[in-house]
Amino acid sequence: MCIKETIKIYMCKDGDKMSMEFKFNEERKREYRKMGYWGDATLADYWQTTVLKVPEKVAVIDLQGSIYTYAELDDAAGRVATFLKKVGVTPGDIVSVQLPGWSEFTVIYVACLKIGAVINPICTRIHADELLYILNNCETKVLFIPSEFKNYDYAEMLKSISPKIPSLRSVVVVDKGKKVVNGITLEKVIREHSSLECNSKCSADDLAAVMVTSGTESFPKCVMLTHNNIISSEKAFAASINFNYLDIMLMPAPVTHATGFHHGVTLPFMLGAKSVLQDIFNSDTSLSLIENEKCTVSMGSTPFVYDILIALKKKKYNISSLRFFICGGAPIPRHMVKEALKEGIKIIGCYGATESVPHTVVRPDDPIERVINTDGLVVQGTEIRAVDEKRRPVAAGVEGEEASRGPNVFMGYLKEPELTAHVLDEDGWYYGGDLCIIDNNGYIKITGRKKDIIIRGGENVSCNEIEELLLQHPNIRETGVVGMFDERLGERICAYVVLNDPSKGLTLEEIKAFLCKKNVCKGKHPERIEIVESLPRTMSGKVQKFVLRKFIKEKLEKEKKIIDRLPILISK
Repeated sequence: MCIKETIKIYMCKDGDKMSMEFKFNEERKREYRKMGYWGDATLADYWQTTVLKVPEKVAVIDLQGSIYTYAELDDAAGRVATFLKKVGVTPGDIVSVQLPGWSEFTVIYVACLKIGAVINPICTRIHADELLYILNNCETKVLFIPSEFKNYDYAEMLKSISPKIPSLRSVVVVDKGKKVVNGITLEKVIREHSSLECNSKCSADDLAAVMVTSGTESFPKCVMLTHNNIISSEKAFAASINFNYLDIMLMPAPVTHATGFHHGVTLPFMLGAKSVLQDIFNSDTSLSLIENEKCTVSMGSTPFVYDILIALKKKKYNISSLRFFICGGAPIPRHMVKEALKEGIKIIGCYGATESVPHTVVRPDDPIERVINTDGLVVQGTEIRAVDEKRRPVAAGVEGEEASRGPNVFMGYLKEPELTAHVLDEDGWYYGGDLCIIDNNGYIKITGRKKDIIIRGGENVSCNEIEELLLQHPNIRETGVVGMFDERLGERICAYVVLNDPSKGLTLEEIKAFLCKKNVCKGKHPERIEIVESLPRTMSGKVQKFVLRKFIKEKLEKEKKIIDRLPILISK
């Protein structure tokens, strides 16, 4: 059945207040409700139900020593909610949170739910310029930041950009025991405010979260998700992997990414499970947490699995409690799945996007060939298909662009109607640009992508953005950025450059120093440069990226052969 839906987003100013109203096609809305995918319960309702059921159960712990039971966290969140209302946050306003995997993230998240505010998780790696763009795009009322994380001073950064954010009412610093000289701290907020007496009313069709993602464009995109989007996503995901209140989720992925936010924080509290957060990934730390906390499920991108397998070869841990490790965000090397099984870890793949949170998952009881060779089967309530260039469905076994539709699919990009219309059609299908093959049984295998992006350790890096930055270097005339294979991260960043003055040369260290001065996060720094006389181009002048990828692939293969032969040459 084809049910058309048109989503219109209206934004009106009333002083400094921004309101959003979503217009759904009533037929589709009724269909989702009839089938039980959407309902009237909000995420706040799910939270409150869990608090009533298991008040004394541990809700979340982190590596910094913070532990909250459901009752304790509810009280702390209520106090933060009172503060938010006091500084003028009303239902529908956006609260931005730039924190690592700390328990306080969940406290702030629940506080937003209590007053009907919209949470906007922001990755800690995003610095001044991008942060300024996101906060102004969201018209953020309150921002929560760490005092310091990974030796970066967030409070100092805010001094330079906060005057440029007219909507910002308050900045709250989460210090985790570190002394903060100036500003409002979360500890002070909780200590000085009483808990909210009554939650604000909101609808399950209201906006609940604005997630930040990057793709082929050189600017962040703000993905809008309603309560019903998130609830339907997590209910279907839980059913697919048999996740329940007895499970303990270890989340080494950032809580500000879709994986951490949905499955590390939201899913556990919806079902009354325990969440174990890891702010900085270290394989031995992850294995110790699994052993000591008896974690049953964990999730992250391919590099996490790669490092964990190396660690297990050096030291043995009791990880018998772990049912499986879910891997998403980047293609999973099939040999890695086999190697993990030998070490006692079952890897199961999932596939999705921030706009359409994992909509295919390998089932825990699937035969080994499915585990090794596919990216899973569609979750309940979601449809997938492979389409050609004209977005017409192709036959089973034929490669095409992957498209998904369901109650979990996002409402659009904030203030980007044209961009939204490009990827989300009037029938509700989301086109993410990835290529796939779907077999006769409905199992999907991701084969590549149409987007010009690099997936480095599960994170999308825009080639266009890096190229624009590199062209600002005084000795770079032309550049072409591509991904190069890496066993651990999946891909690393390789930049081909044509120099203005070849006699001066250019080193990788000089490029990194140049980008550091521009406050570009290290995840976007090239990890290899190839200096060339010219770039291969089409007749219309476009750089032929497929040629550059072929060149670097062949070069890496030659280098590997030389390295493999070194022991033989040395022995001779």
